[in-house]
Amino acid sequence: MQERSVPAAQINMSADAKIGTIGPLILPVYIPNLLFATGQGAIVPILALDARQLGASAAVAGIVVAASGLGTVAFDIPAGWVVARLGEEWAGYFAAVLVALGVTGALFSKTGFWLALSIFIVACGASVWVLVRLTHVSRVVIPQIRGRALSMLGGTVRLGSAIGPLVLVGLAPSTIVRAAFLLYLVCVGLGFALLRHVRERVHQTSPARAQSPSHVFKVLRENAKEFSTAGTSAFLICLLRASRQLLLPLWALHLGFGAAHVSLIFGISAVVDLALFYPSGIISDRFGRWAVAYPCLLLLALGHMFLPMTHTFYQMLAVAVLLGIGNGMGSGIVMTLGADRAPEIGRAEFLAVWRLVSDTGTAIGPLLCAAIIAFSSLTSASVAVGVIGFAITGAVFVVRKNKEFQIPLY
Repeated sequence: MQERSVPAAQINMSADAKIGTIGPLILPVYIPNLLFATGQGAIVPILALDARQLGASAAVAGIVVAASGLGTVAFDIPAGWVVARLGEEWAGYFAAVLVALGVTGALFSKTGFWLALSIFIVACGASVWVLVRLTHVSRVVIPQIRGRALSMLGGTVRLGSAIGPLVLVGLAPSTIVRAAFLLYLVCVGLGFALLRHVRERVHQTSPARAQSPSHVFKVLRENAKEFSTAGTSAFLICLLRASRQLLLPLWALHLGFGAAHVSLIFGISAVVDLALFYPSGIISDRFGRWAVAYPCLLLLALGHMFLPMTHTFYQMLAVAVLLGIGNGMGSGIVMTLGADRAPEIGRAEFLAVWRLVSDTGTAIGPLLCAAIIAFSSLTSASVAVGVIGFAITGAVFVVRKNKEFQIPLY
């Protein structure tokens, strides 16, 4: 894949060169991703509440939340084609425009259907956005700091997830739902402007000939062992993570809390989550990927099991904090597992398939919860996800014994 030349005063590396520090990634990767995550973090707590305000049932609200995961899954493979065909720079612009269109649609939605469709479009753009960042970081950093570099990438998502809800609680408690979409639009606009500003300082891939859609099956066939072991674990981690984004706000609504309380709970949980992202990267690089995957899954499972036992704001907050600790322990683990396995040639396509596998878990989590809610109850859904979490934890332990998570320590 051809690399465009850059001035000597800028980041200067050959196609095979790697960087050994995260400093050069701050402006082109981490800050734009933080802005994007701030907007995304603002809308996550209010999606189910917005759907309910538009007259949707709890089960339909679950479908609205699931639309985010479904859109990501639907566009994971096209995202690989977009990044390979347009190059990292223009793929990033394309993603920002697509997200802005979807958020605008969500802002003016009048029914649950249009809200779900708009969130689906947002997720399609987000799929490209994330793949651009993941491809760039996994390509330019040396393996010895890959866990830390990608945990930093995950950390920007966690920081944004904390900033977004807390900003809304402070600035717009009475119009928090509409304000969330407006904040997302502002963040996407700022991120787009920053990418344009720093584009000449970044060593990015140029447009290249993308593989055909059938290449997906070749990637799966050539890497069957990786996808059937670590890929399956990544799928289940994402399923567990996504379920909490539906169950927490619905349980808060069940207890009689409003959007401001839900945003506050999410914000505090995200702050706790944020505090662990860099330590988890160090642990991952030092002791192996399983050392963060195992506690991540165990704590997420416990949080889901405890949620139906809460009856007050502070009890819910305690469970949300527990879920934040669990999620923070696994900061960047799914991206790191994929980056560890991505080949130099065809990196974007491999990571696109990897994201398809993991993001399918993100989509299925809320859908599974919605189905259980529709046929049983909210309590049953939370307990069922907790049971699945414990089963996943056992599966990860087996994978660890087979040394599938134990990437060589550099």
